[in-house]
Amino acid sequence: MSAPLAIVTGATGQDGAYLCRALLDDGWRVCGTRRAGGDEALWRLRELGIAAHPWLDLRTLDLADENACDDLVATLKPAQVFHLAAVSSVAAAFEAPLAALAASGTACANLLDAMRRHAPDARLVYASSAELFDAPHVDESVQPRARSPYAFAKLVGHAAVQAYRASYGVHASAAILFNHESPLRGAGFVTRKIAATAARVARGSDEALALGNLSAQRDFGYAPDYVAAMRAMAARDAPSDYVLATGVATSVRVFVTTVYAAAGIALRWSGAGIDERAHDAQGVLRVRVDPGLLRPLDAAVQRGDAAKARRELGFAPSLDIAGLARTMLDAELRRLAR
Repeated sequence: MSAPLAIVTGATGQDGAYLCRALLDDGWRVCGTRRAGGDEALWRLRELGIAAHPWLDLRTLDLADENACDDLVATLKPAQVFHLAAVSSVAAAFEAPLAALAASGTACANLLDAMRRHAPDARLVYASSAELFDAPHVDESVQPRARSPYAFAKLVGHAAVQAYRASYGVHASAAILFNHESPLRGAGFVTRKIAATAARVARGSDEALALGNLSAQRDFGYAPDYVAAMRAMAARDAPSDYVLATGVATSVRVFVTTVYAAAGIALRWSGAGIDERAHDAQGVLRVRVDPGLLRPLDAAVQRGDAAKARRELGFAPSLDIAGLARTMLDAELRRLAR
């Protein structure tokens, strides 16, 4: 019997890289897609040791092209499809809203329709987002309300999953992902930025970290846990949507403090608003607010209720905020050592 095949879009991103490794480790063949000009993102696959894996077929593909998606699914007849490709951040989607819509929404609809016609037994999991919900506490019963270009793009894909599931019986599920971090986060993401700066400061740098809204509270989890849950979703006989979250909201300020503490640097906060600062024990400025990094729309609190995922998928976060901070800091220290 030949090995089963999965399509992973956004294979060079954080979640895509972890997912490709997990599938390959379990004996799957993987066709991973990436956007044109994305060679710089191959570092994640290299870091995980799978960039040259013989069962990883990495392709450059425009997922917003209906014919390209159709040909891909018709040719490969995948058993599972994971649509993770997206404009990677809320901030980037503000700059390129139509590109965000094409990557998340249009591409998801294209994949679902190709599955309907060419691979009716395949199972799709879509990487949806907590950004769809204008509410401080979210479970599967909360109705979406997209207020940003990123959220709108994700909502189109989310709605397509539900429509194809209800109308055509496609085995499609949406993973409503709250913030999930790891050493494979892109350099522009706030958690990676914090960890990388703290590591450099621990090695003698005198730089000050510039951040936006320090009071924003997010539900920070560990990316490999969320990837495992998405695989469990694809394995279930009945498709459904699941919130994946820790249930604990942590402010950016507390995350910074925790990472710097892990690096042996105690921060002392003063001021408020754009004048808020943090100094170390020697009085050196370590954190400041940059007004240019404040978003036009930024929810005060995002927290998820993953009771359904715990009950039906066995989902359980493996790291608390201190463990996540330490994991990301240690990775940055190793990178500096190299």
